[in-house]
Amino acid sequence: MINKKYIIIGAVVAVVAYLAMCGKAEAQEVETKSWKLDTEVGYYEKRISGGLYGAQDAGYFKAATKIGNFSGLAFVGSVEYVNTEDYQLHSTLGTYLQTPIGGIDTRLVVHSGEVADTTFELNGAYDLNWFDFVDTSLTVAVENGNEAGSDLDQYITTPSFVVSKTLNLNEHFDVVLGGEYGQTIGLDEEIDFTHVFARVETVAGKLPIFVQWNWVNNNLAFENDFSSEGTDGKFDGSITAGVAFSF
Repeated sequence: MINKKYIIIGAVVAVVAYLAMCGKAEAQEVETKSWKLDTEVGYYEKRISGGLYGAQDAGYFKAATKIGNFSGLAFVGSVEYVNTEDYQLHSTLGTYLQTPIGGIDTRLVVHSGEVADTTFELNGAYDLNWFDFVDTSLTVAVENGNEAGSDLDQYITTPSFVVSKTLNLNEHFDVVLGGEYGQTIGLDEEIDFTHVFARVETVAGKLPIFVQWNWVNNNLAFENDFSSEGTDGKFDGSITAGVAFSF
């Protein structure tokens, strides 16, 4: 019998190839090339989503794209494969609309895994352009069950506020500083979380290398009813590292 992991890896490769073919065709129709494929291969010490931990000590592969620019409207999509003992696959498809007061990103997200139930999420993000010195966005995610938990009969809402700043240190390195504050609403107990990060990435060479330090603080107990490990009101650190490239 064919291992499920190989089926998923094949599906990821097929999706990436499809996105590449679509993007190349789209680029020929638009006067200026408005498509690229952003990819990332790396390692999660702890994968973070909505202020909660998911997979730990896992390799991963990401591919994301934005296709077209029709009066400010583009189509967006991504896939992420997390290589754990029980694989995880996170896929998105949606649109991005550029407006005079900021960009609006709306996506359908599908979370699936080898042993986990498949859950669906509607994710919206509003990229604010109110400040020149930092990038900010408001996000809201609504899911039929928490990605890191087991309350699959509940609709869970996670609003958050994200801020980041990219510093160009020199011709070799950039530093990205940022953070996210939000709440997870709809569970028996609401979860407040703060996620702070610092990312160093090379800007020279064909395969930029990055290392990101994460600090997460949530009010979920270390041992709880979820599959996610809590931080019990204290900041807990972890590292994400890898290579990121576009074509």
